[in-house]
Amino acid sequence: MKTALALALAVTSVSALADTSATFSLPSGVTVRITEAPFDKTLFKISGCTTVSKACFINGRVPMGLQGGTLPQTYVKSISVSYRGRSYSLQVSDMYDAWGQRPLEYKGIRYFGGKCFDAKNCQFRGLFSDAAAGYSAEWRVVDGMPIRSVLSGSDDIVHLFMKDIDPPEFD
Repeated sequence: MKTALALALAVTSVSALADTSATFSLPSGVTVRITEAPFDKTLFKISGCTTVSKACFINGRVPMGLQGGTLPQTYVKSISVSYRGRSYSLQVSDMYDAWGQRPLEYKGIRYFGGKCFDAKNCQFRGLFSDAAAGYSAEWRVVDGMPIRSVLSGSDDIVHLFMKDIDPPEFD
């Protein structure tokens, strides 16, 4: 009995610490995969990030997705997009508590959008975290090179992306 209980607890602990992934297809036909991993503070350089200190820096930069001096539960390990046999890894640094178990769309709001204009040129937007510490990101793939052009917690940008999650074509 003790062995079975210990084994059940071990299995639960391992699964609680495992990476989680959400995979979905956008209306444009692009497949997106977001992978988050549990935040282990020993893997990051942390400064501040306490209820006493309003300043919070992780690896020397302001983290997105945090509020009130708390440390994140997860960090974005990777976001990949695939279209017509090509895959791109999007930049995910400084993105925390981003996706969780939510679906691509909820109550009429789609949280990730974009499209590829051909196999080497794409544009994407995403809304991340919860309402209290929400943030947005935008990426472009230009001639096969992925570049993050926006990472912001600005309410103006978050609301713009909520209103128009699919970015316009670029020149």
